[in-house]
Amino acid sequence: MDRKKVGIGDTYHQWTQYRREEMAGGGLDWANQPPPYKEYPHHFKRIPIQPMIHFEGKSFWQTIAERRSVRDYVPHPIPFEELSKLVWATQGITAKAWGFDFRVAPSAGALYPIETYVVVNRVEGLSPGIYHFSVKKAQLVLIKEGSLGQECSRAALGQAIIEEAACIFVWTAMVERSKWKYRERAYRYIYMDAGHIGQNLYLAATALGLGCCTVGAFFDEEMDQLIGIDGKSEISVYLGAVGKIA
Repeated sequence: MDRKKVGIGDTYHQWTQYRREEMAGGGLDWANQPPPYKEYPHHFKRIPIQPMIHFEGKSFWQTIAERRSVRDYVPHPIPFEELSKLVWATQGITAKAWGFDFRVAPSAGALYPIETYVVVNRVEGLSPGIYHFSVKKAQLVLIKEGSLGQECSRAALGQAIIEEAACIFVWTAMVERSKWKYRERAYRYIYMDAGHIGQNLYLAATALGLGCCTVGAFFDEEMDQLIGIDGKSEISVYLGAVGKIA
């Protein structure tokens, strides 16, 4: 490799490789494990997502075959029931065992560093605004009111699909949840986790007959500020737009 062309990404990849002769020993600092859930104060408005009782939709194999990135939406609202299914499909709890709350998408070490926020543009029964998904309580917590689709679009390099979508999923990472165990290699796993979740959103949207497109291009600091996070201990990593297909 030409050293003149080596960037920070190349350096990170090299420095975080596992090498048999350099693997660190020792146990984990259980007393200082970061909390597994992010929760907002009780005075924030909370809306329970609808429970997953009925699993209608396309077959699994049909859903896989039809999954595409859809960028054209009509400005119609989606039902709250469908938003509930989308949220559950990304991070819903499916089992509890050995002290872990296992979710629909896998996570390295079952640490689940990814947090889910939903920017609501047009959802029946929900006011426009930004909602945080409280995974443990299966609730959407309203953290910022107002029509913020245009602001979110501006932070996403002006991409029109963000403003046209019925809702936008914003996934962030609580970095220390993974670094506590995996140190600097944690960032690799964080992005893998986000990818798993993004694919679940694609498949859930396809099964419901909705369009979906994930987005990795955004101004990090602007997106962090929109969501209300510090960009250090919690960072924006991925977006997913969902809407009615044109």
